[in-house]
Amino acid sequence: MKRRVLIVPLEEITRHLETNERQDVKIVVSSIMTDELYKFLKKKKRGLKPEIHLEGKIWERSYKTKANKVCESADFVLDNSDAAKAKGPFKVSFANNRAEQEEHYHKQHTEIYFSEHRMSGYYRFDDEKDLNHFDLEHGGLIIFQPNIIHYMELCGLTLIMETPSFDDDRFV
Repeated sequence: MKRRVLIVPLEEITRHLETNERQDVKIVVSSIMTDELYKFLKKKKRGLKPEIHLEGKIWERSYKTKANKVCESADFVLDNSDAAKAKGPFKVSFANNRAEQEEHYHKQHTEIYFSEHRMSGYYRFDDEKDLNHFDLEHGGLIIFQPNIIHYMELCGLTLIMETPSFDDDRFV
């Protein structure tokens, strides 16, 4: 599955940690844990749960008796990126509600936003006119692949990562 957007509401992470024995949760993994590895690790790691592939764009917590929903990192592989031209593996910046925002997209890198404060906005795929609105009232994480036109409204300190790092890869 080629994944172009992933939304992770912060309250879903909080609820997951409140209702599960383990106090960590993987959301994007290198590969889904095999049954054999799960059986082996279950003996050593209290509260370990199996993993299943996340369907859809919005991550939700799993209950104590259910498998964790995860995405494989390869779901986000960039088909149109020339990694050899990248200036580095990533860029990191911070912004808040006073930062100027505008609708934009990137041709070569993935953009990741994380905040414990409200984030809202919209996105659309480059070949569509319909806007997909979202509102992470309590914060969370959102990932946009290249060529996803998006607009963000930030309400507090927000971490923004771009991976890999390219010069001049912002288009309005």
